[in-house]
Amino acid sequence: MHLQPMMRAALLAAYGTPTRTLKRGPGGYVAFGSTIRKSGPVQYQAFTRRTVNRLDEAGLVTLDDPAFPTTVALSARGVAEAEQLLAADKAKAGAA
Repeated sequence: MHLQPMMRAALLAAYGTPTRTLKRGPGGYVAFGSTIRKSGPVQYQAFTRRTVNRLDEAGLVTLDDPAFPTTVALSARGVAEAEQLLAADKAKAGAA
């Protein structure tokens, strides 16, 4: 499946979290990976609702509330696609 760059980034960001989810945060949906244990600024990439809608239309995520989702979880198909993207990246890095 061909994914647009932001869809790919959102999929991999969600896959990198322990819960495989994106949560609504400042500026959009954010992959909060772990508990922040130090003070100071922390930067996360935020993904827009448009990107989340495209992932939903492709069947890669499930929304907790279709009208106003606060949590976006990877579906089984989304997890498989993310694993396939990671494997392709590793193969590409190994060939280089």
